[in-house]
Amino acid sequence: MALVMEPISKWTPKQVLDWMKGLDDCLQQYVKSFEREQMGGEQLLHITHQELEELGVTRIGHQELILEAVDLLCALNYGLETENLRTLSHKLNASAKNLQNFILGRRRGGHYDGRASRRLPNDFLTSVVDLIGAAKNLLAWLDRSPFASVTEYSLLKNNIVQLCLELTTIVQQDCTVYETENKILHVCKTLAGICDHIISLSSDSLVSQSAHLEVVHLTSIMPSEGLGMYIKSTYDGLHVITGTTENSPADLCKKIHAGDEVIQVNHQTVVGWQLKNLVNALREDPCGVILTLKKRPQNTLSSTPALLRNVRWKPLGLQ
Repeated sequence: MALVMEPISKWTPKQVLDWMKGLDDCLQQYVKSFEREQMGGEQLLHITHQELEELGVTRIGHQELILEAVDLLCALNYGLETENLRTLSHKLNASAKNLQNFILGRRRGGHYDGRASRRLPNDFLTSVVDLIGAAKNLLAWLDRSPFASVTEYSLLKNNIVQLCLELTTIVQQDCTVYETENKILHVCKTLAGICDHIISLSSDSLVSQSAHLEVVHLTSIMPSEGLGMYIKSTYDGLHVITGTTENSPADLCKKIHAGDEVIQVNHQTVVGWQLKNLVNALREDPCGVILTLKKRPQNTLSSTPALLRNVRWKPLGLQ
């Protein structure tokens, strides 16, 4: 497969700065610190809380915003060719079972005080955060086309969301560590069961198909009409196309579909960016735009249900 975009690990310090300038407004105060550091892509992908502190990013909330955006870059740089529904289910399954083993191992230890203590150990909380992170990666696939329109996958997604919400509630409840562990063991067992079910769907080709990148050129854009794309952004900066306007440039090119993720605009990586900065980049050149899209599996059956096809809207004037 031809190289669609340069690996993030090969970024120059200038490319790192160009990417940072699209992040949340509150992070722009740190751009000059990164410029002085002359940080390249490889260093960015491995940046830590401590290194951010040394760069002057002292607020925990600001550190988390940067690290969440970097996590998205890591997934793009390292996981693109291997990431699919099956591998993500395996990872969540492993996280759930690791947490189960961690709890049971603590109880077998000679100094277990969970029946008396109400304070959860830090490494225990870290394992819960890791589990929720693995669940978020799986949900990012289940929450978009074509999976979001398939009843079975939609139900599985809703169950995972509820279990994650339950986890965050459990760790905040005022009860003994032993009681908290019992509740979390139940959640882990249920999550592992869901993952086993997804993994067992070997007859469904969607489960094993990986994502890939595709470059799309949009030209002949009328200023009054725009590109004709509907984009939904997550809080941490994933930008997913939810549909196109009928007969717009995005619709007529036949290469843009609901569920596609916008990775680059005119060769500038926009993963982790604020939506307003993405929109500004899309409007930068009135003559056209080059999009790099991350495309997840599409149902290839000729009898694809209407719900799995690209979602299109007619302009208001034509309805």
